[in-house]
Amino acid sequence: MTESQTWILMLQKTREQTLGYLSKLKEEKLHQTFNLQGSSMNSILWIAAHLAVSANFLLLHSTGAERLKLAWSRAYGIGGKGLTENEAPSFAEILEALNEIQNRAQMHISTLTDSDFCKPSSSGMDFGGEDSIRAIIAHHIRHENAHAGQLALICKALGKPTI
Repeated sequence: MTESQTWILMLQKTREQTLGYLSKLKEEKLHQTFNLQGSSMNSILWIAAHLAVSANFLLLHSTGAERLKLAWSRAYGIGGKGLTENEAPSFAEILEALNEIQNRAQMHISTLTDSDFCKPSSSGMDFGGEDSIRAIIAHHIRHENAHAGQLALICKALGKPTI
């Protein structure tokens, strides 16, 4: 496998896990926040929207591809508080964005050569002492998996099986 094929496979497997948890939660109160030992966790909808915004920035913008226009980006970026239930995008809209971003990212990454992964990212972000397209993609996978863990915890709290 080429490096681009390996990254695409990892992105697909990561997204499968995320979508698996989201499919178990789609009938729940999507805007409900949960408390864990006095700390408030983000809602299901916030996590899903945040993953779309983050993937848009990391996998598209930061790797040199054209990102998707998301009117709700600021509300669900780093430190974003989200939007009210009336203002927020629908769960279907967020899932559509996640799929479109994933498809665009896979198409773009498939065009990269092994040496392209060493090039600096378009965003100039440094992860683990490295600013490269490779580091950006690796960070995205870690980031999405961390939020998938939050979704798994919400599933457990709601009595949903996770395996």
